[in-house]
Amino acid sequence: MKFFGGDIFIVWITTFITMLGVGFIAPIMAIFAQTLGASNLEIGIIFGSFALARTIAQIPVGVLSDIYGKKFFIVCGTFFYGIFTLMYSFVSSVLGLLIVRIFTGIFSAFVTPVAGSYIAAIAPKGRLGEYMGIFNSSITLGFGVGPFVGGLLADMYGIKTPFYVCGFLGILAAIISYAKLKDIAFNENIKKDIKVSNLFSYEFLKNRNFLSSFIINTSYIMINSGIIAYLALYAIMYGISISQVGFIIAATNILIAIFQRRFGKLYDKFGNITIIIGVFIVALGMYLLSMSTTFLNILASLTIVAIGGSITSNSTTSLAIKDIPIYRKGEAMGLFTTSINIGMLIGAVSFGFLADILGIAGMYKFSAIFIILIGTICYLNIKK
Repeated sequence: MKFFGGDIFIVWITTFITMLGVGFIAPIMAIFAQTLGASNLEIGIIFGSFALARTIAQIPVGVLSDIYGKKFFIVCGTFFYGIFTLMYSFVSSVLGLLIVRIFTGIFSAFVTPVAGSYIAAIAPKGRLGEYMGIFNSSITLGFGVGPFVGGLLADMYGIKTPFYVCGFLGILAAIISYAKLKDIAFNENIKKDIKVSNLFSYEFLKNRNFLSSFIINTSYIMINSGIIAYLALYAIMYGISISQVGFIIAATNILIAIFQRRFGKLYDKFGNITIIIGVFIVALGMYLLSMSTTFLNILASLTIVAIGGSITSNSTTSLAIKDIPIYRKGEAMGLFTTSINIGMLIGAVSFGFLADILGIAGMYKFSAIFIILIGTICYLNIKK
């Protein structure tokens, strides 16, 4: 398989840069919003607006990319994502920040699901899991490294520096995609069969395999949101610093990105059984995390969670789109990747509520039970 210099590399680097930008901004957005006078509620709305905008935009963008080709949306998405990220530096009010945040959410939705469907379309038969593993590694690595690098840039050169760097990288990705990426053309008859009126179709959720994969992925993202939102608070109780927490998040994501292709091959070799194996590995890691009180224990626990999550996410993504016709993979990926946004929105709120009742350690224990129950029920629902 030709990776460097090929279309898969162009798509990989484009997705990586987009997720790197999301990660760059994550640790500084609340602080930047406070400098504009935002309240805690307004900060929550600003964060939620990004995920909501992505959720609304992803499905129609996926459908339209099937009709008009992938390249147009990838190029436009990266370019305008870069432009609107640069505009963060020029906003002077909470409302302005909210508006820019919404537009960055919309244009980021032009990239990830379309890029995923591009990879799925070019994947050789019997190697879909491997190819989706490569694609998912760009998301994991970008979002994993982003917060660490973004925090360093903000500390060293000022809080607006990550906006400038991210904006420049987005525009650079657009230029590379425009110059190097080949478009995927569809048969004219197939184009006529796809109706633009179905931009918000949820038809794929009627498919048992797609629905089961969607729910499992949403559940895993919910748990991951609980980790990200409350890990720092949990770690501080045991004398672990914020920088050490940042290192843990970055290190686990980098490790998984390195092995994601191999995890994808597991699905190609062993099939759907890898989904439930991954679910139980996640549950084990969450249970160990609930009892971890040292830096090394937390690092080891989250590494186990990340390994299980990587196996599960690669497998569920592959299963969800495996039997989708090539000319509708964009539509399917657009719908499937909304599970990420839904999981982030529901997870942070619901597990935060549980943390108030059970404590953070208790919430992590509940997460282990939750993912086993949901994962097992959905796995049994998958068509063999």
